[in-house]
Amino acid sequence: MYYVEESHPAIIDKDMWQAVQLELERRKAFAKKYGIKKIYYATVKNPFAGRVICGYCGSVFGRKVWNSTDERLRRVIWRCNNKYKVKGKKGCENKHIDDKVLYQAFVNTFNAILENKAYFMEKWKEGLKSDNALVRYKSKQFIEILKNAKPIEKFDMDLFFSIVEKMVVFDGKKIIVGLLDGTEIEVGIE
Repeated sequence: MYYVEESHPAIIDKDMWQAVQLELERRKAFAKKYGIKKIYYATVKNPFAGRVICGYCGSVFGRKVWNSTDERLRRVIWRCNNKYKVKGKKGCENKHIDDKVLYQAFVNTFNAILENKAYFMEKWKEGLKSDNALVRYKSKQFIEILKNAKPIEKFDMDLFFSIVEKMVVFDGKKIIVGLLDGTEIEVGIE
């Protein structure tokens, strides 16, 4: 059997192939670090799944619904999965956080990026010169997203999935939003 390289045009270029391989490695490492069994938990109804991390113990937050039988009292919250891991024993001390707060934290984060657009654009233009194919790809992607972007007033799921890797929650008072390029932005909670 013979193996011939470069015998026909590639479907995707080498740079893109390399970026995809690095992204797959990044996602596997992320899942392993935070104990996530499936990398693609997030859905349209649950965009934060696998992306909200405890700032104290490093575990993933899980979505919980309080008072689900009475719509007037229904409340969707996120709580550290280590808080009550062993029945009857309180584990992690981190507080829960409301779903609405996470949505607003993203809106605030994106608008903060726009307020500092010149800084970020310069950073990403530098990223285009990187030896790392994934850094180049992400930099190009972020530049395209921000080029004509306007401030947002409500959560944009496509935008969220395009730029956010994780949201690290501390005591329900502070969130650090980690972007896919490695940037971390601290968001205060009112």
